[in-house]
Amino acid sequence: MPAACILIGAGGHAKAVVEAARASVGDIVAYADPRPAAWLQAAHLTTDADVKANGIPIVIGVGGVSPAQLRARLALLESYLGRGHSAPPVVHPQAHVSADATLEDGAIVLAGAIVQPGATIGRGAIVNTRAIVEHDSVIGAGSHVAPGSIVLGGCRVGHCVIIGAGAVVLPGAAIADETLVPALTRHGGTP
Repeated sequence: MPAACILIGAGGHAKAVVEAARASVGDIVAYADPRPAAWLQAAHLTTDADVKANGIPIVIGVGGVSPAQLRARLALLESYLGRGHSAPPVVHPQAHVSADATLEDGAIVLAGAIVQPGATIGRGAIVNTRAIVEHDSVIGAGSHVAPGSIVLGGCRVGHCVIIGAGAVVLPGAAIADETLVPALTRHGGTP
C-alpha cells in the first residue's frame, strides 16, 4: 500500500474523505485547491497543473449533490487518470465492503457505509456516511449515494446520479444517468 496520496479539492466533503484516505491509501502529502485549507497540514498546490504524475496516487476530495456537479467531479477524476495518475478506491475503516463487491478506480466508501456481495461501485462513485448498497446492485461512474440512503438489491444506478440523503431505492430499480432521487425530507428545527 502506498504511504502517501495527493488530495484533489479540500472543501467540506474532503474532511470525511481525508479520514478514510489516511486509513486506506496513505497520508495526505499535498492537496490541490485554489484556496488554502487551514484544517489540512500538507503542501498546498493551487492548480491541477501543479500535480505531477510522480507515482503518488490521487484522491478526489470534491463532492457533488447534483448531476451537473457529479459530472464535473467525474470529469476531474478522468482528467487525472488520463494524465497517468492512479486513483485507488478509498474505504473508511469503519465501513463494511464485502470481499465479493467491486470498487472501481476513485470509488469512495465513507464511515459506516455497507457495500454487500455482488455490488459494484463505479469509477469515482461515492457511498457516503451510513449509506447502504445491497447485493448485486451497480452504482454507475460518478454517482453519489448520499448519507443514510439505501439502494436495495439488484438495482442499476446510472452515471452521475444523486441518491439523496435518506432515500430508498427499491429492489431491482433502474435509474437513468444524471437523475436526482430526492432526499427524504424532515424538518428538524424552528425557522
